[in-house]
Parts: sequence; structure tokens; C-alpha cells
Amino acid sequence: MTDLSDSRPIADAIQSCAKRAMVVQSNFAEKLIEANRHWFEQIQIESTEAWELFRKFNSVATVAEKITALQDWTKGVTARSADDATYAIETARSLGTIELNLFARQTGGADGAPPKAA
Repeated sequence: MTDLSDSRPIADAIQSCAKRAMVVQSNFAEKLIEANRHWFEQIQIESTEAWELFRKFNSVATVAEKITALQDWTKGVTARSADDATYAIETARSLGTIELNLFARQTGGADGAPPKAA
């Protein structure tokens, strides 16, 4: 006859891993949703800026004014690109950290919470 008490620790371990995987998956999905919102906002900003440049470029008559409009647009694009690069790096770092939590050793109690420092 099989001893059912031997299977309980295994079932608890599987359930603990499944709970941890669900938490990690939820955190990962939240971060991806946040990143998607950010990039959709950036698309909207870039689109608006491009239309504004197009409007300015066609409304001015002199070449000097067109060059000034283009230089202003280029400065804005450069600044936004630097911010976008920083955001992309930080998002990738956050997603990596979240993903690593799935493989981290569980050192907390039964609830999966990390131990508190004394």
C-alpha cells in the first residue's frame, strides 16, 4: 500500500512553484503592458511632431526658416531618442529581474515572501 504522507511534500512543492510562476508571470505581463503603453504614447508624440514639422516646413517661405524648423525638430528627436534608449534599457533590466525571480531559490516561508532582515 502507498503511504500518502510521502506525496504531500511533493504536492506542496509543486503548488509552491506554480504559485511563484503565476506571480512572476503576472508581474512580467504588467511590465509588458506598461512598456506597450509607453511606446504607444511615444508613437503618438512622434507622429504629432512629424505633422508639426510638415506644417511648419510648408508654411514658411524662406530656406533659413525651413532649416531652423528642421534643426528644432532634430534636437527634439535626439532628446526623445536618448530618453527612449534609457527607457528601453531600464525596461529590459526590469523584465530580466522579474524573469530571474522564477528561477531564484525560495528562501522565504511558505507564503514565498523573502525573510525579513533583523
